[in-house]
Amino acid sequence: MKKLNKYILIGITSLILICPFLIPITKAQEWTFDGVDTTNIPWFSVYPSEEYVFSATMSPGTLGIVEIVSGNITDPGPGNGTVVWGNMYEWNIISGEKTLQVTNFFICYWNESIGYMSTGPGFLIPVENDGKVSSRILNNVTTSLAPMLASLGLDAYQVYPSLYSIAFWNTTNDEYFHLNYTDDGILSQWESDIPSGPGNLTLYSQPAQLTPVFSFTGEGDTLIVNSTDFKIETTITDADNNNDGVTDTDYLFRILNGSTWTSWAAPVSLLDWDLGSVAAGNYTITMEVKNMYGVTQEQVTFEYKPPEVDGDGDGDGDGIISGYPIFLISMVAILGISIVIYRYRKKLRI
Repeated sequence: MKKLNKYILIGITSLILICPFLIPITKAQEWTFDGVDTTNIPWFSVYPSEEYVFSATMSPGTLGIVEIVSGNITDPGPGNGTVVWGNMYEWNIISGEKTLQVTNFFICYWNESIGYMSTGPGFLIPVENDGKVSSRILNNVTTSLAPMLASLGLDAYQVYPSLYSIAFWNTTNDEYFHLNYTDDGILSQWESDIPSGPGNLTLYSQPAQLTPVFSFTGEGDTLIVNSTDFKIETTITDADNNNDGVTDTDYLFRILNGSTWTSWAAPVSLLDWDLGSVAAGNYTITMEVKNMYGVTQEQVTFEYKPPEVDGDGDGDGDGIISGYPIFLISMVAILGISIVIYRYRKKLRI
């Protein structure tokens, strides 16, 4: 890693250099990864286990990965606030090797009454209850970062709320530093023109944060069943919604049974299902599958078509004599025909 003599290394390298020197902070009330029950860290759009990947002009051939480990309410000095913690990896895109650089480092802090703190200019900034960055938050982040950037000679700044962007510059020369964010508070790009500075940083990839995509049908891809007791075949589309490089496996499902939902359970590829005592016809089954980002609901209509028992093709039983087995009726019919033939042949002999 390159050393910077005059300036704070803004970005991934700065995090690697600065974090080991942070004073340990006692944590409490943590938000950690908990499968489908994982929630976003309050005041932020990120979820534990997610990975955000960045590319930097000063480090060609490598990418930086910020893994969100946890969040908690704690006091790093100014007062209790929400703190986000993470791990830092360096990813050699030529060899594919990922190297853990820093564990459990302080990413940022937020208390709406006190303000914003971060390790280096913020890779992550807070959001409002609607999950979006507001002008209020941008202004607060800007005033919090201003003293550090002023020490680098960037003594002026401007906030652009509609662009989720902050600009810092030197009023006597052409040096500048721009921070651009997504609407949910993730650093999308920074541009800088500072002698011996860190260059530019760009968000390379981020979590999709999507609810499950799935489908279901009868076993063998059929929607017509001849028994009220049949198997449902469920397929969940492979996805990596937290961008950690591993296909998601944390799902739960449930089915609406009449007016009552079944309990949440781990999905199975084939599920035994019973429509109960019902007549022939169409029946709609509602299923929900959830991951930590939310719930997806799908509905499928099955046609219950009982097996033929009358031979006339409509399955209504009107092709037989009510109350008598088909076998008995058939034997009686054969016997009747035999008697007619016998009498006819006997008549011919006379």
